Amino acid sequence: MEPVIPPPKKLTKWFLWFMAMVILTATIAFTTLGILVLNRKTIYPNVWIESVNVSSLNKAEAADKVATIFRNELKKFNVKLSFNNKTWEYPYEALGYQYLYEEAIEEAYAVGRKGNYIQRFMEIYELRNYPYIIALNNTYDVEKFAAIIDEIKESVERAPKDASIKRVKGTFEITAETLGITIDEEELLLKIEESIRTLNKDSIVIPTSYTYPRITSEELEAVQEVIGEFSTTFDAKVTGRSANISIASSSINGVLLMPNEAFSFNKKTGPRGIAEGYQEAPVIVNGQLVPGIGGGICQVSTTLYNAIVRANLEVVKRQNHTLPVAYVPLGHDASVFYGYLDLEFINNKPYPIYLESYSSGSKVFVKLYSTKTDDLVIKLHSEIIETIEPKQETKKDATLFVGERKVEKEAKKGYRVVTYKIYSDKNGQEIKREQISRDYYPPVHGLILEGIKPVSASNMVDEKPIEVENQNERPLEATTP
Repeated sequence: MEPVIPPPKKLTKWFLWFMAMVILTATIAFTTLGILVLNRKTIYPNVWIESVNVSSLNKAEAADKVATIFRNELKKFNVKLSFNNKTWEYPYEALGYQYLYEEAIEEAYAVGRKGNYIQRFMEIYELRNYPYIIALNNTYDVEKFAAIIDEIKESVERAPKDASIKRVKGTFEITAETLGITIDEEELLLKIEESIRTLNKDSIVIPTSYTYPRITSEELEAVQEVIGEFSTTFDAKVTGRSANISIASSSINGVLLMPNEAFSFNKKTGPRGIAEGYQEAPVIVNGQLVPGIGGGICQVSTTLYNAIVRANLEVVKRQNHTLPVAYVPLGHDASVFYGYLDLEFINNKPYPIYLESYSSGSKVFVKLYSTKTDDLVIKLHSEIIETIEPKQETKKDATLFVGERKVEKEAKKGYRVVTYKIYSDKNGQEIKREQISRDYYPPVHGLILEGIKPVSASNMVDEKPIEVENQNERPLEATTP
């Protein structure tokens, strides 16, 4: 049996002492390293903001470096918009576009600074092999987008414009319609935002939609021939009346009525006063012709009425005068008074109607053009079903001498009239007739003044009793005041 030799006590003691020193040194070194690493004031190595390395930089240095690089990069980007052959370019800065530098710098600086010591060391250690890349976020001002869209709208958008038609020297000239253009603002905004988000340099085609006008040139091609016409005669020597007829006829000339569209004489001609150029001419007031502004307008409305009846259009409103007129038979007239009496009709045809109205010489003409839908010939025929005799009143007047008589108000007969619309074929053969109106022209009761002033010897030398009568002619005008 071999003896067991114990280890020397002195060697063991020195070994333990050595190990303790190693551990102490390592602890001090690790602690020192940890203090140095964990308490550094700069961003840890291998940290990037997009393509920019911000390692070992403090916040201010990193911010300056990133801002300088990306500010220059930002200048290369524009939002490009196009429509047809026109383009617009807006720098990102004009859109309020900017990078969130501070947000990215804070995130870069926070790398290796979250969690306990061990977690922080592990994150810092991983940076040796795996870079930490931070996306640089951005922001922009949507209100500036709206301002840009409004600017583009002024150049792109337009309201639809109807086709128009005009009769020039006996022929029709048609101007084509224009389509309306509207920008889809919501879609355009999304496209701009997408372009910025992806840094897309391609041009954005502005999204638009088209709106069609109410009237097209194709529809106006149907205005080809006269479907109804009429004319009346006036005394061209009466200048005021002639001027009024000319103004009123011109105000309705060139009117275009689409199918089912209504026409109002009063709305189209408007107020009839001195400011509108109308002059003084006889008008009817309380059954008598008196001077007034606008006399003669009713001759235009009457001429129009007769034309629209012959065109077989739907008459909505029409009123006869209170007195017979000279230019058409009883029952064929149409009185108008702004704000009170109107002449209205509707285009009940499947095609547009063009209204031509003018005065020439001593006549006023109205012609309605469209496409004929039948070969009917329409005329009017009226029958007086009752004649009403007026009353005659005599009144004493102290301003007239005995034996003098003066017609203060001329008596006029009244009438009840029925008017028929007669349909005939092109050979003049009557097909049918229909009653279209029953009119009442009230009688005008007369008034004669008889003198009662005594006749003395002195005034008999200078004057003698006479009979005075007012020889009024049959009225040339029948308009309400």
